[in-house]
Amino acid sequence: MSHTLSPYYKWIIRQQIATGRFATEGEVIRHSLRLADSVQRAAGPAGKTFTGRADLEELLLEGLASGPGNKMTAARKKRIYREALKSA
Repeated sequence: MSHTLSPYYKWIIRQQIATGRFATEGEVIRHSLRLADSVQRAAGPAGKTFTGRADLEELLLEGLASGPGNKMTAARKKRIYREALKSA
C-alpha cells in the first residue's frame, strides 16, 4: 500500500516522532488509524450517533431522563476502560 501525504500531515507526523512517542511514520499512521476507529466505535450509545447540536442535545436530555448518575471513581473509570478495551 502506498500513500501520499500533504506537507501539513508530514509536519504532524514529524512532530509526533519528535516527542519520542513514535519511532517511525508507520507507527504514527497505525496509531492514528486505531484512534480513528476507536472514536468511530465510541461515537455514542449503541445504534445512535450525533451529527450536530440538536442530536447531541437529544442524547443529553435522554441521559438526564434516565435517572440519577453514579459517582465516577478511579475504580469505576478503570473498569469502564477495561470493558471498552475488551470489546475493541
